[in-house]
Amino acid sequence: MNIPLVKKISGLIFLSFFSLTLILTPAQASCGSASCFLNIGNQPSIQPTGTLRTDLSYSYIPQKGPQGRVAAVNLKTQEQILDEHEEISTINQQLQMNLNYGVTDNFTLQLTVPVIFREHDHRVEVGIEPDTGGHHDGEGTFENFDTNGLGDIRLMAKYGILPSLRSMVVIGAGVEFPTGQFEAQTGGHGTNVVEEPTLQAGRGDYGVLGHVYQAYELIPHTLNQFLSYTYRHTFRNKFGYQFGDTHVVSGGLIYNITPRIAFSGQLNYIYNVRDTFRSTLSQAGGIGPGLASETDVDTNLSRRSVNNTGSTNLLFTPGITLNFDDSTSWYFYTQVPLVQDFNGGLEQGVSFLTGFVKFFNINSNT
Repeated sequence: MNIPLVKKISGLIFLSFFSLTLILTPAQASCGSASCFLNIGNQPSIQPTGTLRTDLSYSYIPQKGPQGRVAAVNLKTQEQILDEHEEISTINQQLQMNLNYGVTDNFTLQLTVPVIFREHDHRVEVGIEPDTGGHHDGEGTFENFDTNGLGDIRLMAKYGILPSLRSMVVIGAGVEFPTGQFEAQTGGHGTNVVEEPTLQAGRGDYGVLGHVYQAYELIPHTLNQFLSYTYRHTFRNKFGYQFGDTHVVSGGLIYNITPRIAFSGQLNYIYNVRDTFRSTLSQAGGIGPGLASETDVDTNLSRRSVNNTGSTNLLFTPGITLNFDDSTSWYFYTQVPLVQDFNGGLEQGVSFLTGFVKFFNINSNT
């Protein structure tokens, strides 16, 4: 077989995949937060016995979009207030450590430790405050929220089935531990209240995860294909707030230009079910003088969906990996939104993820 010709053809296939995804045209929660969902190198796969894969990464995810009024959640008074404030932006930054250790050739344990840095801006009383007769009347009161700290730690077990030289299937299940702060308070509205759940570093209760990953070498050592599905469920926290389930479907190609350089492209489809909260329901006042009063919609405490939560997101993620040697590599990914529906909340913008990977052989028998 003519190897140079094969590489040229595989390169054209890869470029065609990029072109197809670029043809698509773009179309979370109130005070929402976002995360990168993608497959990084061989992280979803299993590791050989005694091999430790360490991955240190940094992600930057901005959220902007239609600056409309969105609902607010008061956890302690168990209220949901529709159209309570006007969103401006959320900037999500995250440092994350992933450790994958091969217990056997078919069984790997993965530990994920995130550290969250989140900044959120919005305005309350838009069209009403300040009411001093000055130039800035009606702009509302600006509020800023900063969240910094450890997120929810995740432990997963992964098992490889039907492995071969060119293909693999990995199934995984895990637990998310409520290690992140979920009761942080803010001085907004003139009094200390618990920040909204979507601004917190943690979710406040345990979660469970399921994962299926499939990979196949279309052209040995040159072109790889992969597909994956991830499911995440979080249990209801002590405030009666429950984050909606997350479904993620990803698929893509990895093209090895040389043993040292690889390009990848993947599509990530993310569906977040709406959050629920046991609360009363009220409506914030309209914009303008004399319209500031809040009205009750339903004073009964009942479990209801949280307005402006839930989302559907289709993203295109190109990436590059540089292998410095057999045990060290660097990667960089960009996530580009193609189609989005965030139920009136802030939408994810173009995001970035970069990190280093290092392999260690800590098998005591070698």
